Amino acid sequence: MLSISGKSDVIMSVAEKLRNEGRLEGRLEGRLEGRLEGKIEFVLKNLSKKFGEDLTAEMKEKIQKADEKTIDYIGENLLDISFEQLKEVLK
Repeated sequence: MLSISGKSDVIMSVAEKLRNEGRLEGRLEGRLEGRLEGKIEFVLKNLSKKFGEDLTAEMKEKIQKADEKTIDYIGENLLDISFEQLKEVLK
């Protein structure tokens, strides 16, 4: 049977482990969000060069709100994607 101080040590150990896991998850989540933001910035910059003023504020907003799969698709097809295809992807 654990003594009161032994139980405290176990509880503290569990609390420390959970706290450390939370920090690790937070850092990983931050990196993933940062990476997606970088991809979005890259896609927006290059689409703006490609389509100029045709790339409306509404389309830019849709790109900023798009999921990573969509951003990856646009980025991978940046050289070949037509304006009409881009509009279709962003629906």
